[in-house]
Amino acid sequence: MSTRKNALDQSIDIAGSLTQISTKTLTDETGALGQPVSGQTGSAANVTTVAAGVATITGLTGMTAQSVGSFLTLSGAASGGNNGTFLIITYNSATSVDVSNSAAVASDGNNGSITWTERDPYTLEDDLNFVRTDRAAIKGVAYDAAIPTYDRPTAVGTLVPANLSNIADKTLDAHAWVINRKFLGQAVSTGDGYITVTSVGSLKHADAVDTTGVPINDGADAGANEATYVEIADGYDESALEVLTGVFAGHRVFGRTRAGTTGTSPDSVEIEFRSVSKDADISTSRPYTWEAGQPSTISVFYGYRERADQLTETAFRTVLTNGIVGDADLRKDVIDIRTVIGVPDDTTNLVNQLTNQTNYYPFSDLPDATPSVVEALNTLNEQIGVRDYTGSILTDGLTITASLQELANAISAGAQVVTRVIERLTSTATKNTPHTLPGGNSYTLDATDNGLYLWIFWRGVLRHPGAVVDGNDYDETSTTSITPYTDIKTDNIIDYFLVA
Repeated sequence: MSTRKNALDQSIDIAGSLTQISTKTLTDETGALGQPVSGQTGSAANVTTVAAGVATITGLTGMTAQSVGSFLTLSGAASGGNNGTFLIITYNSATSVDVSNSAAVASDGNNGSITWTERDPYTLEDDLNFVRTDRAAIKGVAYDAAIPTYDRPTAVGTLVPANLSNIADKTLDAHAWVINRKFLGQAVSTGDGYITVTSVGSLKHADAVDTTGVPINDGADAGANEATYVEIADGYDESALEVLTGVFAGHRVFGRTRAGTTGTSPDSVEIEFRSVSKDADISTSRPYTWEAGQPSTISVFYGYRERADQLTETAFRTVLTNGIVGDADLRKDVIDIRTVIGVPDDTTNLVNQLTNQTNYYPFSDLPDATPSVVEALNTLNEQIGVRDYTGSILTDGLTITASLQELANAISAGAQVVTRVIERLTSTATKNTPHTLPGGNSYTLDATDNGLYLWIFWRGVLRHPGAVVDGNDYDETSTTSITPYTDIKTDNIIDYFLVA
């Protein structure tokens, strides 16, 4: 078995290393592999024998004694243990070598069709080529070129290196910003259902690769009503527009990108007119036809995407500033807040919004005639939030439900359960003789002779227990019987009330 004779030969390692002679790949770099040997590749290798972590490979070509110390890469073997890159340790012939592979499996199922490549050992020159390849990729310029520099707006004229510490979290070309651009002086005529806005080169439509500079309904949020909102304002005084006549009088007018637009990318896009009730979400809007009496010139505030690094210096001077209705995110937030509170437009307090304000309801004690949401919630908290109890039944701090359950448990624990048993005598119950309760029933004896746990009626009269003196009627003989002091005749009825 030979050794890697050239592994530490520094004269070979540094030969030619003053220049980058090849561009490396990441897989080669992590595998620490040198160059493929020119012409040394094929697809008919076999894994024949395996012993003590050494595998014999045949079906090769061009192998020499100098191949020892190089590497052999195998792929396409049936056994996963046979695939990989392995050190050549023995030269057998031009068609066979031994490699070090402790996971090898002999007689591979794909023998005769396994792909192989001979690789030089990893050298200092390879390492330098790896480094130079990585460096060129990171810098975006040749590996030996200077690090690029750039101007910061806050320090124009003082160039700083475009290294990772300077540009981390500042890669604006990775973000698409929505620019709400104002299109002034757009002419519109009675009967129009849409208007075409034009900005040469800016309004291109989305494709599979590029969504920047695109009408926003062409991108990831296509179909979202709030995202495609276009504000329309009077071109003379910039006030909001309302429907003037007809069944929708008083509705507000807005626009959205027209479905199936015929605008030609990248120069124009069509804005469809819509109308919606002031108290409704724009998802309930309807197509609107421009009416006589409406302004003939309007302003359109239209959103489209642009890459931050491609924006002009004055791009944000055209950002919409005339109301949150033009900002889709803010508008959605306002709609959500109103939905949670449950009040219509122009509502500043909860007067006339609350029900059950009479006595015995918590809102009967509101602090003023025009309560806010905060005041109403504080009133509720004052009315039902305190649970400090006196007495031995309820526990301080429990929820209202838990407190009611404790009351129910206490009532149940103190309640008496009475079971009635009726006996119709078929024979006389003889006096001074124990008489067993029917049906195997039993009761608890009362030592006070008050009959607390058994009430007995016969001949329709409530009877009294106790000694055979003082007018008593029977004795509580045992838990399952009584002893009457007089005969109770056949066909008489005895009613037993057993108290648990």
